[in-house]
Amino acid sequence: MEITIIILYLAAIFGVGIYCNKFNKNVDDYLLAGRNLGVGLATGTLVATYFGGGYVIGVGSEAYNVGVSSYWSPVAGALGILAVCLVLKRMEGMRVYTVTEIVERRYNSSFLRLATTVLSLLALVGILASQVSSAGSVLASLGIGDMTTSAIIVTAFFVGFTAFGGLWAVTVTDFIQIIVASVGLISATLVVIFESGGWSSIVTKIEATNVPSNYFNLLKGTEPSYVLWLILPMFIYTLIGQDVYQRLFAAKDTKTAFKAAVLSFICLLIICAFPVILGMAARGLEPNLANPVLAIPTVIRAMLPPALSGFTLAAIIAAIVSTADSILTAATSHVVNDIYVRYICRDDMEDPAVQKKLLRMSKLMTVVVGVGSAIIALAIPSVLAILNSSYTLFTAGVFSPVVCGLLWKKATRAGAYAGLFSGLLFVVLGWSGVSFFGIPVDIASSLLSVLVLMIVSEFTYKPEPEKA
Repeated sequence: MEITIIILYLAAIFGVGIYCNKFNKNVDDYLLAGRNLGVGLATGTLVATYFGGGYVIGVGSEAYNVGVSSYWSPVAGALGILAVCLVLKRMEGMRVYTVTEIVERRYNSSFLRLATTVLSLLALVGILASQVSSAGSVLASLGIGDMTTSAIIVTAFFVGFTAFGGLWAVTVTDFIQIIVASVGLISATLVVIFESGGWSSIVTKIEATNVPSNYFNLLKGTEPSYVLWLILPMFIYTLIGQDVYQRLFAAKDTKTAFKAAVLSFICLLIICAFPVILGMAARGLEPNLANPVLAIPTVIRAMLPPALSGFTLAAIIAAIVSTADSILTAATSHVVNDIYVRYICRDDMEDPAVQKKLLRMSKLMTVVVGVGSAIIALAIPSVLAILNSSYTLFTAGVFSPVVCGLLWKKATRAGAYAGLFSGLLFVVLGWSGVSFFGIPVDIASSLLSVLVLMIVSEFTYKPEPEKA
């Protein structure tokens, strides 16, 4: 029954993707849903971008190992989305596709745009490949073939419906999937607690597994620096992530985007608590798991009746797919808008024939990026490790030019160059064994690059002459 429910759910979602294809008349429709998202759809797709493999499977696995402190990771993402509200006003009236396009406008540098695009694209492909692996693990645990077969099935699904429907399909399905995922995980959590004899009974079983002393405490017994190192990486990425900004660019206006960001912050804080609870419960109920990544799927299958477990597992797969399709459309935007349109295409963008050509190219690039990510995840795992490292390079190189450029009027082109290159240099030094006062290299490189940008900008800033 579980597999039947999952298949029916995926088939329904794929049907929505095919249906949404009729709304795609041009590239704006395909990549930005016609820039016409209301508060509800914008909030749904923004939450779904984060509430995926990382915040369900990943946080559940972390909760299994370290306890309630794993909640800091989704808190960081939620705070990052809220912080994006600070820069939304700066972008009012901009009809852009990508955050790297803003970099070029702000500093009048095509090189900066290309460099930040390459770093962002590598990070997105790495994240997408990780989602493929997560989805494959869940399906494989259900007995749907081995890891490779399961990953291919999920990849074919999310690449297919994203290629068909673009951001319209992604947005509509994200709205559906975040509801399904939230209802499924909340229901599963309540049932697991009830069937186990209450939370106090689960706590007793968890304590019998010799967990760390701070397993049940969000703050007590936890080093402040540890919490900070958990929060800052995701917070920094959210402030510059193309997957976040693309959803905001697709909103009707700045006011709508602002409301969606605030609502997303609230929703993530609430629903992300449940993967933490389920992961901790799994520690007490299934203490000898060989692979903690499967903590939540395992406890769901063990404790829930088939119908509810099938629904909940479909919800988990929905969460993973919702993140994968968001990352896929973000990567496609970089390839089409920041590389092809900016550096290769010389046609008139207003020509309807050119728009149709770009629409076809966008669909093709969606397939290419999606399939390429799957190949990397399944056939070249060593490359996946490199791409995961590119996430650190991306935040180190892109954070200071984007954030300082949007929030500080004295940021200069020379400062942006210095911030980008110094950030990459700090990462390389950190990987070589250089210590930055005990601060993790992904955080230290981003913050130090901001300092370098500010110093260089102070020396190179020239105030505009006063107008008569």
